[in-house]
Amino acid sequence: MCGVKRFRPFFHRPCRRQRRCLYPAIARPGARTFLFFLPLVLLLLFPGAPGSPASASPGPERTSLPSGVGDKFGVASSHLKLYGEEETAGELDALAEAGAKWVRCDFAWADLEPVRGAWNFSGADAVTAEAASRGLRVLGILGTSPPWANGGKSWNYPPTDLEAWRNYVRTVGGRYKGLVSAWEIWNEENIPQFWMPEPDVDGYLELLAAASREIRSVDPEAKVVMGGMAGLGYDYLDQCLAGGAADLVDAVAYHPYAETIGVEGQPEEDLYRPKEPLCRALVDFVRGLVSRYTEKDLEVWITEVGWTTCADSPPGVDEATQAAYLMRTVINYAGTAADRVFWYSLRDDRTNPWDYYGLLDHAFRAKPAFHYLRTFEEVFGPAESAEPDAVTVTSGMPSTLEAHCFRRPDGSLALGIWKSDDSPDTVTVTVNDLSLQAACLVDNLSGARTPLGWASRDGEGRLVVEGLRVGKDPLVLEIEEGEPEPSPPTATSLLFAEGYTGEGFEEWLCLFNPDPQKTARAEITYCFGDGSFREQSLEVPPMTRRTLFVNSQAGPGKEVSILLRSDLPLAAERPMYFDYGGKWTGGHVVSGLPQPATSLLFAEGYTGEGFEEWLCLFNPDPQKTARAEITYCFGDG
Repeated sequence: MCGVKRFRPFFHRPCRRQRRCLYPAIARPGARTFLFFLPLVLLLLFPGAPGSPASASPGPERTSLPSGVGDKFGVASSHLKLYGEEETAGELDALAEAGAKWVRCDFAWADLEPVRGAWNFSGADAVTAEAASRGLRVLGILGTSPPWANGGKSWNYPPTDLEAWRNYVRTVGGRYKGLVSAWEIWNEENIPQFWMPEPDVDGYLELLAAASREIRSVDPEAKVVMGGMAGLGYDYLDQCLAGGAADLVDAVAYHPYAETIGVEGQPEEDLYRPKEPLCRALVDFVRGLVSRYTEKDLEVWITEVGWTTCADSPPGVDEATQAAYLMRTVINYAGTAADRVFWYSLRDDRTNPWDYYGLLDHAFRAKPAFHYLRTFEEVFGPAESAEPDAVTVTSGMPSTLEAHCFRRPDGSLALGIWKSDDSPDTVTVTVNDLSLQAACLVDNLSGARTPLGWASRDGEGRLVVEGLRVGKDPLVLEIEEGEPEPSPPTATSLLFAEGYTGEGFEEWLCLFNPDPQKTARAEITYCFGDGSFREQSLEVPPMTRRTLFVNSQAGPGKEVSILLRSDLPLAAERPMYFDYGGKWTGGHVVSGLPQPATSLLFAEGYTGEGFEEWLCLFNPDPQKTARAEITYCFGDG
C-alpha cells in the first residue's frame, strides 16, 4: 500500500444492539453495529491524551480557533426535506434558536429521483432556501440509490449504474450551488446497514471519485467530505486513504458514539460516558493517520455524535444526563483539532422506539439538552482560542478532572469544569490573568448568571473561587474584568459544627427569610466524619420559615456538620432534642457561625459525675487538612 506500513489497532466486536434499517425516509443515518476498542498501543502514541486537559493547570500556549468556536457545531436533521412546510420551518427555527451554525440533512437519491428522470425537488428546495434565510449552513448527504439504478435492490445497495450516479450528483450539486456548503458522500459506508451486502472499499472509492469530480465541476467552492464512518472505522479509513481518498476529499468524517468506541478492559459503567480524553486522542490519531498518506491539510469532521433518551437502557440515558453529556462533548471538542461536530439529532424519531437522540421530542418539546446547547453557544461560541494557562483548577480527585478554558474577543474567559467519571468533587479556580477580577456562574439550563460573591484574591492579586461543586453536570463560569462582587452578608454563609442523628436524637435545621420581597435559595451540605457529604437545595419564600429534619436528610446514626449557603441573608438555628440513654431528656439550640475561625474560646466546661463534655470540630475547607492545637485550662491556673 504505497510503501507505507499500516498499523491496525482495532478489532471489531458485535454491539449488543442490532437494528433494522428500512426505507431511507425512516432509517436514521448512523446505525452503530460494531464496538471499536482502542488498545494500549494507540494510547502510547498519544501519552498526554488520557489525562486531564492542560486547562487543569498551566499548559501550552493558546490554540487558535477558526472565527469563533461556535462555528464548529451543527445538528443533524436527516430527513428534513421530507417534512411539510410548517414542520420544516419549525425545525429550522429551533436550530437557529439553539445557536447551531450548521444543519446536516440528506439529499437521498432514492427520494429525489425515485423514477429515472422524475425529479422531486420541492422539499430540498424549501430546506436550502429556509436554512439560508436563517444563516444556517447546510451539510448535504449524497447517497442511497433507487431500485432502478442498483438492479432492483433496496436503497442501501450501491448503484450499479455509475453514469446515473454521476448525473444525480451533478444535478443536485449544481442546483444547490452556493446553498449547500459541503457534501458528504454516503453515510457509514463501513457497515452493512448502509452498504449492502457488505462494505467494499474499492466500490466506495469508485463512487467517491465520481462524486468528487462532479461536485468540483459544478460547485468548486463546496467542500467534499468522505462519508462519516460508524465508530472510528480505522481499518476502512486506512484502506480508503491507501487507495487515494485524500486526493478526492477536503475532509474525512467519523461517528464516535460512546458505545462504539472504548478502551479495552474498561469498566462496563464507563462504556456510555463521553470518554473525553479518548475522544481527544482519536482526533489526533485520525490526523496522524491522514498525514501518512498525504501532505494535504485534510479537515476532520465528526458528523454524528449523541445519546438517546430511550427508556430501554443502555444505551439510553435520562434527559438530564443527555444534557450534561452534550455540554461536555461540545466543550471538549471545541478545544481540539476537529473542524466540525454535529449532534445527532434535532428531534426524536416518531417511528423508532429507541431513536430518541433529539434535542427536542417529536412534538417539539425542548429537552434540557436543547437549552444546554444554546447556553454553550452563548458562553463559548464567541471564543477565539483555547487558553488553558489563563486559569489553574485544582480538585480533591484530579485524575478525572476535566477543565477547559477559552478566551473570548473581549478578553474574558469561558470555563467548563466537570468530572469524566461523573463523581462528585470540589474544585478551586485560580485566575492567573490579573486583569480579570469578577466571576459568574452560568446556569446551563436557563443561561442565567450568578455573581460569585464569595470569590477572593490571593497574595498575588489573583481571583480565587473556592468550594465549587462539580460532577457529571459541567460547571460553567464566565470570568471578566472589573472588581469582584462585594462579599455577601455573613448570614448568607453559616456553619454548624455539631450534630448527631443517632438513636434517641432528633436534629432540626430552622431557616427564616426576612426579606419581604425576594425568595432565597439555600444550598445545604451535610458533612460527615469520613469526609463524605450530601447536598440539598431548597427555596425559602419571603417572610417564611422552613424547617428541615436533619435525620431524614443526613441518614440515621450520623455525626454531621452543616454548611449552609444562600443567595440572600437567612436566619438559621439548629435545635437538637434527645433522650440520652434513658438518663435524661432535653434539648438545646445554636445559631450558625458566619465563618470559620482559627482561634476560639470556650469559657464553660465540666467533667464531673453525671456530665459528659464534648468538643466538635468541622473543617469546611474543600482542599486542606487543618491542624488544631487544643489547650485545656483548669481553675488552678
